[in-house]
Amino acid sequence: MTKKQNFLRKNGDPSRIAFYSTLLNILVAGAKGILAWLSGSAALLADTIHGFSDTFASLLVLVGIWLSKKKSEAFPWGLYKVENFVALASAGLIFFAGYEIVQHVFKGEKDLIFGHLYSSLFGLLAIILAIGIFSRFEARKAKEYNSPSLRADASHWYSDIGSTALVLVALLGSRAGYPILDRLAALVMVGFIAKVGWDILKDSMRTLLDASVDPMTLDRIRSIIQRFSQVREIKSIQARNSGRFVFVRTNLVFGMKKLAQAHQVSEEIERSILKEIPQVDQVTIHYEPVKKDFLIYALPMEEDKKSLSDHFGDAPYFCLVRISAKERRVQEEKFLRNPYLKEEKGKGIKVSEWLLQNGVDTVYTKKAFDGKGPSYVFSSADVEVIITEDETIAEVYKKLTISEIN
Repeated sequence: MTKKQNFLRKNGDPSRIAFYSTLLNILVAGAKGILAWLSGSAALLADTIHGFSDTFASLLVLVGIWLSKKKSEAFPWGLYKVENFVALASAGLIFFAGYEIVQHVFKGEKDLIFGHLYSSLFGLLAIILAIGIFSRFEARKAKEYNSPSLRADASHWYSDIGSTALVLVALLGSRAGYPILDRLAALVMVGFIAKVGWDILKDSMRTLLDASVDPMTLDRIRSIIQRFSQVREIKSIQARNSGRFVFVRTNLVFGMKKLAQAHQVSEEIERSILKEIPQVDQVTIHYEPVKKDFLIYALPMEEDKKSLSDHFGDAPYFCLVRISAKERRVQEEKFLRNPYLKEEKGKGIKVSEWLLQNGVDTVYTKKAFDGKGPSYVFSSADVEVIITEDETIAEVYKKLTISEIN
């Protein structure tokens, strides 16, 4: 099962909600048409036309969600952005709804003669209640699915509530002898509709132009990556929306040189991001080893500080040599007393961990560890272990300063 399928399995299918929205649009538009015929209201007739435009918008949402699931060789990244195009079209229809209100209410008849007034009022109240319940449900599902088209459709329902309420005001105002009330309500609703349409337009354009996701999502991605101690530096994190999904690309510096280990860590990071942020569809991780200006070598030494010790945990001293990575020159040499020389148990592991704390990159030893504790400590920390037959520190220095480090 793919990441997207797993996400949909957990959260359901947004196309089902879009289908319900389309069905409700048809019922509402039909009910308004009947009420417009009964009442003779021009404003209600205009709202009926608006309702049929809503039906068309819901059909666009349904088609957009269906198309966004398709993948092909021509579109290997999917058609997720179809949802954003649909949201863009829906924003246009919201602006058109505002234009309809201006046209039919501001330029409508000044003196309206109505029939079946109370039937129309109760019918409109029932429509507003039904739309209000469904719009809240759709907005909640849009957030759950992270679907821009469902968000746009829910906002479109809010604008429909406003236009229907406006018709109610027009009916009541005319009945009470104050037709100016529908004009004032229209001013408020046109402003509201314009704000809703602008928000949808802005969000859709940001996604279509590959703008970055919100800072909160980027911070969540960064916090997940920072939990991995192998990551020494986060060079960059980029994330963009595509429909209701997110694509992530990051450039990391790992504190390891082995390719297999780096690949394993990158896969663990990817799995963690996909698990904790379900709307992420794909994670691309570019990684590189940490670059150091110098390397530190550790050599077990005897008391004379010239001869290499035959023992690792029992070596009286350790010589830590810092050599420049480019010039291959000795920058620093220091002899440290073995702090665990008198320990009875676990001496080798304790010495190994102590050397790691001193930033050692490579350890020289005259005898192999043969699967003992130090081998596991150094292997997990990606510290190179070199078995040498050299007897003195001078012999090792000759090799360190003329050869390249593998």
